[in-house]
Amino acid sequence: MPNEKFDVDTHLFRELGELLVGRNSTALVELIKNAYDADATKMVIDGRDLDDPKRGRITISDDGIGMNPDQFHRGFLTIASRLKDTSHRKSAKFQRRYTGAKGIGRLAAHKLARFIEIESCPDPTYVSPSDELLRASIDWDVIESKFLFDEIKDSGAVVVDTEPRPRKTHSGTTITLKRLRRKWTSEDLVQFQSEIEGFRPPQMLIDVPKGLFVGNPLFDRPLIAEAGRSDPGIDFQLSGKFDSGEGFWPQIAESAEWLVEIDAGRRGEPISVNLLPTRQHQTQFPEAKAERFELSARNDLPLFQARAFIRPGQGERAFQQWLRKSFGIRVYLEGFRVLPYGEPKDDWLSIDADYRMRPKSLAFLRGFGFDPPDDDPREGLSFLGNQAYFGAVFLTSSGLQTTSGTSMLNMLVNREGFIPNAAYSHLQEVLRTALYLSVRVRAASSKGEREKKRTAGSNRPESRLNLKETVESTVSHAAVLAKEARQLAAQGEYGEAANRIEQAAAAFNRGTEASERLMTEGSVLRVLASVGTQMAAFVHEINSILGMAKALETAVSEIERELTMSPTQRKRLVQLRSAIEDLRRGIERQASYLTDVISPDARRRRSRQKLADRFEAGLRLISAAAGRRGIEVENEIPPELKSPPMFPAELTVVFSNLLTNAVKATGEEGRIRATGRQDREGQVTITLENTGTRVDLGDAERWFRPFESTTVQTDPVLGQGMGMGLPITRNMLEEYGASIRFSPPSRGFATALEIVFPR
Repeated sequence: MPNEKFDVDTHLFRELGELLVGRNSTALVELIKNAYDADATKMVIDGRDLDDPKRGRITISDDGIGMNPDQFHRGFLTIASRLKDTSHRKSAKFQRRYTGAKGIGRLAAHKLARFIEIESCPDPTYVSPSDELLRASIDWDVIESKFLFDEIKDSGAVVVDTEPRPRKTHSGTTITLKRLRRKWTSEDLVQFQSEIEGFRPPQMLIDVPKGLFVGNPLFDRPLIAEAGRSDPGIDFQLSGKFDSGEGFWPQIAESAEWLVEIDAGRRGEPISVNLLPTRQHQTQFPEAKAERFELSARNDLPLFQARAFIRPGQGERAFQQWLRKSFGIRVYLEGFRVLPYGEPKDDWLSIDADYRMRPKSLAFLRGFGFDPPDDDPREGLSFLGNQAYFGAVFLTSSGLQTTSGTSMLNMLVNREGFIPNAAYSHLQEVLRTALYLSVRVRAASSKGEREKKRTAGSNRPESRLNLKETVESTVSHAAVLAKEARQLAAQGEYGEAANRIEQAAAAFNRGTEASERLMTEGSVLRVLASVGTQMAAFVHEINSILGMAKALETAVSEIERELTMSPTQRKRLVQLRSAIEDLRRGIERQASYLTDVISPDARRRRSRQKLADRFEAGLRLISAAAGRRGIEVENEIPPELKSPPMFPAELTVVFSNLLTNAVKATGEEGRIRATGRQDREGQVTITLENTGTRVDLGDAERWFRPFESTTVQTDPVLGQGMGMGLPITRNMLEEYGASIRFSPPSRGFATALEIVFPR
């Protein structure tokens, strides 16, 4: 049939919207980019009644050049429009490089609301005809009620009208989103404000305050975006529910210790790295001075410039809290942030991973011709984590172009990150090299002061602070080794995985010995001590996984020698696959527990914790052991119940200790149940019950004494038990006025433990 044609389902909007727009802030930033491409210099984003989807509305207004009905049809109503696909891809007024792509602004509006209104007044200098005011609306619900695109016409879903342009009307566009798709919670607003206020680079990274640093910067201002000389940039304002108040941007530079700069902005020339101390820092460390280095660049490196302040953070408490959400090295393309680089949990430069390893020497620099100095074998100990950096990488569209006109870096479909390739890896490599050089320079500048402190403290006995650092570093190091072992095992490198496992076991043993001396310290140290008790069980499991890895190597060797697929080979292959899965799950289970307990987020700030969520975190550790015994674990803690302000790690340790004991006592095919209630005075009670072994209530207090344990058999996950779980648990809870005791169990259960949290 020669007249057949393609049909398009209207659900395409929804499918593309979910694929291309990941989060609310991304959606609004795409609409902001449309205003930027329309040469706007001012923009207001207003949110009203966001907690009520029916009445709520979001308004985005700008003073750009506007659009006429033809541009609206070709740009907004045409899927995958080519309106911006001109040879130069630049805006009409300020010659800005276009940032919008693929019609995502339209999809962003679809993601946020069910109804959209557009009012646009064109600028007569750049848009014609200019005597009409555009008014349009789109009802997404009506569109999606239709099956095919052809059915949308004459349905009233899309309305486009014009009217005479009123006198003294300024050009610009206003987009109003109505019938919001969901309610915005306070948590949503906080996250949105944090993301949206950082979508443009901070001014202090663009114009570094003069006189603040020792030495001369590499450049006055980085090249942020390509535009004409007359471009004043764009200023945006959040109002209504979106208003987040003033930030703390100026304090970043004032509280920093160092500035690192990178200039890779010229093709075929070496990359310059500049390190400048602040004058205030130099008064404390007289040996601190400006240093400059040169790196060679490959042809596949994008042109870019970068700046980062090192170790900002001195200031009031509110500033400290704000900084915890704003640290990291972020990436900007044409002046707009590229997510997720620089987010608190995004370690795209492996800074936190390197910080956890923290080797004494900076071996990474040797591959780039920077040999370690002979006079400082401990320079690597000066390495800092992501929280110590506040910076930006500035990319432009032309800087990403190859000589053939293609782009070195391309965005993922959801606009969050670049597709990994050689150019991306080279960019990471240059940035990491600059950061390592900053570690070396900082270490050299502080060496004299460190020697004085070391000499003054050489005759002192080992302090508890040093013991704490030992526990933290060994546990973090072992967790990294376990993660590497999992990755190596997944790649079939069983020999290397076995070596990593042995190293992790040795590190955990060292941490266990140190943790025993910290049992009576404060809450954070008790968490680390409890991790030490879990380390013993982890070592048992590591040893069994090590045996599995060796068995896997033998099985793989046998299969390699046999070429035909006999039934025996198939059986061996199935066994091999099962063993690999057991290896992965075992390491993941322990790594998950350690992440919940020892990560910085788990120990940084006390807050009211959802008890049901913390119970689930502890349950992940013992779920496999419970499953092997056929034990059913029921979490019936109401989701609204919360603890007093506590560290998340503390509650994870509490529940993992109690669940470990419960699994051991329950035996085969048993049952464990957690329940909770809150009385009229606000006191919260959590009860953990299990079948199996019964505890004599008259003698129950003995189990809260150290080293009282009835366990005689070793479990690869649960361990043998050292009788420290309940004492540590009670010690932690009493810190917050909570109590724990054995209580009469409910019908059908043998033992019950009751935790009472104060109001």
